[in-house]
Amino acid sequence: MDTGQALAYTTIAMERLGYSKEQIENVTNEMLKELRIFHANTAENIADKILYEE
Repeated sequence: MDTGQALAYTTIAMERLGYSKEQIENVTNEMLKELRIFHANTAENIADKILYEE
């Protein structure tokens, strides 16, 4: 999945969950920052840690 696709899916999901346009923009902007910082495998590990470790 490329960056544009990831942002599109995120935007659609957030809109369906009732997020405002401002909130969606904030999240997608943050995603773009993270994409520049982390390699995909590193990001997956961090996300797993956030979701599954207490």
